[in-house]
Amino acid sequence: MTKANINKKEGFTIVELLVVIVVIGILAAITIVSYTGITARANTAANKQNASSVLAAAQIVYANTSAFPATNATSATVIANLNASDAKIPTGLTVTSTSVTSGTATALSYRQKGATGICVGYWDYSGSGSVAYLFGGDATADNGTTCS
Repeated sequence: MTKANINKKEGFTIVELLVVIVVIGILAAITIVSYTGITARANTAANKQNASSVLAAAQIVYANTSAFPATNATSATVIANLNASDAKIPTGLTVTSTSVTSGTATALSYRQKGATGICVGYWDYSGSGSVAYLFGGDATADNGTTCS
């Protein structure tokens, strides 16, 4: 054995280990941020689809009866009235005339706007989160985003 081989030590240096740990941390942070964004978009899409189903059912009721289901009724009554139409809304929803609770996935607000308009609110998870609305009949947003 030569003297050079005896003094040679094998393994990783502390700097190499720290570099690997930092890289793993950066990749983990990117993954978590991406997952959060994907989850928020998926939840928003599901909420919007539920609101769209409620809006379509309300418009079918209007086409059949010339009136939207009452908004001052209980959630169960509104859902029963909407389900009496040809379009069925998804199960497990709560449909009320009050505003949507922050971060809810199954609670929708349902409001008439005059005699021939309707709006359905749902929770939008994108950004800092807020209520978004779909409008039907001759309803339009008061200021671009609200329904009153």
